[in-house]
Amino acid sequence: MSGGAPKKSLLSAALSGAPTPTTPAVPPTVGLSGLGSLEAFPCLLHAPDDGTALDGIVGGIESMDLSKVHVVGSVPTNTMLPNGKQLADYPLDPYRRRGGKECLSSSFSVTSPMSMGEDKMGHMLSCSLSQHYEAVMGSLPKGLTSDERLRVRQSAPMSPAVGSLKQLPQDKVGARTIEGRKLRRSVLKGSVIAFVTAGYSGKRFIFEKAAELGVKCIVLDGPDSWAQLMQREGVIAKFCPIDFSDAEHVFENCRKAIRAASAELGGLDGITTFCEMAVPLVARLTEALGLPGNTPDAVDAARDKYTTRTCLAQAGLPTPRNSRISAPGDVAAAAAHVGFPSVIKPVSGAASIGVIRVDNEEQLQKAYERVVRDLSRAKVVAGALVEGNEEDEDDAAAGNAGSWIKVELMLEEYLDGPEVDCDLVVSEGRIVYGAVTDNWPTVEPYFNETGSNCPSILPRQQQKELLELSVNSVKALGFTMGVFHVECKYTSRGARLIEVNARMGGGPVRDTNLLVWGVDLVEEHLMTSAGIPARPPVAQRPLVQMAEYSINAKRTGILRSTSFLDKWVKHPDVLYARALVEAGSKVVCVADGLPTWVCELMVVKPTVQEAIDFINSIEADLDIPIDPLPK
Repeated sequence: MSGGAPKKSLLSAALSGAPTPTTPAVPPTVGLSGLGSLEAFPCLLHAPDDGTALDGIVGGIESMDLSKVHVVGSVPTNTMLPNGKQLADYPLDPYRRRGGKECLSSSFSVTSPMSMGEDKMGHMLSCSLSQHYEAVMGSLPKGLTSDERLRVRQSAPMSPAVGSLKQLPQDKVGARTIEGRKLRRSVLKGSVIAFVTAGYSGKRFIFEKAAELGVKCIVLDGPDSWAQLMQREGVIAKFCPIDFSDAEHVFENCRKAIRAASAELGGLDGITTFCEMAVPLVARLTEALGLPGNTPDAVDAARDKYTTRTCLAQAGLPTPRNSRISAPGDVAAAAAHVGFPSVIKPVSGAASIGVIRVDNEEQLQKAYERVVRDLSRAKVVAGALVEGNEEDEDDAAAGNAGSWIKVELMLEEYLDGPEVDCDLVVSEGRIVYGAVTDNWPTVEPYFNETGSNCPSILPRQQQKELLELSVNSVKALGFTMGVFHVECKYTSRGARLIEVNARMGGGPVRDTNLLVWGVDLVEEHLMTSAGIPARPPVAQRPLVQMAEYSINAKRTGILRSTSFLDKWVKHPDVLYARALVEAGSKVVCVADGLPTWVCELMVVKPTVQEAIDFINSIEADLDIPIDPLPK
């Protein structure tokens, strides 16, 4: 197991190694009652029975023949079970998950993204917003007051989608049925939605899905963005180059570009993004144009981890001890307030860069110096934060992450227990879908991700508390619509929040929810962005039981080849087995820094425990050829 973990289920190890009582010391402020019916939370119905009644949740999952669900999208060849049953309606893109490199369009004359040098890739796929993020955010207007927001919406013309929606029977269009989804899709078809930044090119599947649903996409991005290729290929309707270096005028330039492009296309139904850094800009654009969206205050609070903690504490939700570190002189005071063990992390950031566990003051001081150094040489490539090279350590100019995140840190108490993702869909202020995915223990002290399984194997009461905390956290921050990726832990004191991401999660998140519960987070995100009710039909029971594994390098060196995966690529229970670095690349183990993801796998089995055991047996069988570094 990566990072020196024992050869057994990572999640099972976590469950056996940390106390996880079913009743927390601090009860949740609000239960799931009043937040929706059981059909919105399918994982609770199928959670391991701990004797907990499903009280406080009304109704049950309606009868639904999922074999009659209309499939929208391309049919993949690598996601079929031996019996021919289709698992998903999208291709599993090998370069769009957390550890992968860029996936270039076929319009580029490059046979493999891994054959392209990093510098060239960064130039070809750079997103100007990522390079000028701090300046852009600092130039954005403040959010409107509730009265101002109401006046804007009342004066704004009705969007074509909302106009069409009003012509339909509201009871049917808002029903969680196949008929209801057909009606909602009929409204979404032909709608015009603007996307602020396309993100890295591995997000192409989002725009392909939108095109398949009939959405006319406008993409605003830097002049050199790969998104312009999608316009040539007919995937998107309009590409609008934006100079994000002109921070003072970027908000108005985006608004003008959206208005001009939407006028050509016959109207505007929504503005959205699937990229973390663009969420604050989108919130202000939707507010200014009277379109569906969350408030800038909610978005800004979620992006700042310290502010998130403050909002949760004010709402009476359990909150870990924490302290802001703005300068070297704040380190000692933070240690005295938070204590040990604790975790130091950027106030705003992404991935696991700059997140380190510390067990004493000496470790904290060293970690603080390291995080500041790491962030100064981190790089943003097409919207993704990547670690800089050790060779750049003395060259602060080599990194550009300073224009994306503030080098401002916080210290908070370490949370024990198993970690989970709670993926939520919120529509019209209602929680219409929520599911728990187990995350396997990260490689500490850097918290590098390893794997996950779905459905969750945590007891029903723990899953219920985790969903309660996730739902209440989203509400406490002021969100009313959209797709959210909420990270939590079930600690020895009950459910605790790690962070709220005001967007669909990356990596395998979309795959997982669609494969297991039949819910496409991309489609639901598009629905809410256009002001269409989201009521996803949810599988009565898990469609598949899956586990996925991102294997970290066990030693530092040079990866000799990727042929170690060959025997598993075509296994009938393996959905994918692929390398995340090319042969000849340097990889790093946890003893030498933030470890490198070498490869990833996803498998399905009749039960989730079988999937976990099977994928662990594959990991144990792999002989990854890593040669020592040349002297």
